[in-house]
Amino acid sequence: MAFRRKKALWRVMGEEYTLGVKTLLTARIELGIGGFAAKVDAAAALDSATRMEESGADIIELNPGPRVLTVGLPAPDQELSRLVPVLRKLEPRLAVPISVVTANTETARKAIDLGASIIHDFTGLAFDVQLASAVNETDAALVLGHMRGSPTQWPRMEPLNRLGEHVSVDLRASLFRAHKAGIEPRRIVFDPGLEHGKRGQENFNLLRSLGSLVPPGQGVQADLSGRRFLVESVRSSQAERIAAQTVAATLALESGAHALTVEDPQAIRDAVRVVDRIYHGDETERVPARLHE
Repeated sequence: MAFRRKKALWRVMGEEYTLGVKTLLTARIELGIGGFAAKVDAAAALDSATRMEESGADIIELNPGPRVLTVGLPAPDQELSRLVPVLRKLEPRLAVPISVVTANTETARKAIDLGASIIHDFTGLAFDVQLASAVNETDAALVLGHMRGSPTQWPRMEPLNRLGEHVSVDLRASLFRAHKAGIEPRRIVFDPGLEHGKRGQENFNLLRSLGSLVPPGQGVQADLSGRRFLVESVRSSQAERIAAQTVAATLALESGAHALTVEDPQAIRDAVRVVDRIYHGDETERVPARLHE
């Protein structure tokens, strides 16, 4: 099977990345583990971020909310209590961009002030109507996700026919909201939101059709971090989780992903680089010989 990879541009704080040449690996650090009452260890977060950067992470992403959204979206004060000390520790010491997961304007503004380069809104600008305007006041980039319904509704949701079309329409609506606020499309990458209101096989179906879900010409990211649908049980071993994530990463890249979000970039880095080389080799074969002279 021939690999065909679409290119896209992504502008992050004035610097442009050509997506589709080298897969971007985003390494996520979960700050909400243990609940909001638990004290965040900024030094440990710095150690993790440094190790991930050395292991090949192109972006470090901080999630100040819960790992799994089950009781609704976190409030800004909950996010900032965990995020601020970590950002102050990380920003001066990392060479790669920092992304922050939030759907709250207040959190996004503070995060950018403290050095974050990317805001990942998993609701696709559907939750906080001021977020797009706040981001547009800066040069920060956006990852726009997709969430079907609200977390409290997910356990009762019925499977949706033609889910891919539903996700595609919603992502285009997200792009319209961003455009209305003045944000250029090249500042945006889309994430179809695996497990955010989708169940079991629905996630695999989305994983196989990522490129067709996003608006034409836009970058697409697959968030594989902590995704439970990839393993048969939440008690699966670490080896089983790594194997599942590696297979999912390959499927995502074959279906059009330009970037992957994972917990440990080192675990899948080599497999991703092999896929990148296959793409590159396939494209080289299609270039007329005279262009290599």
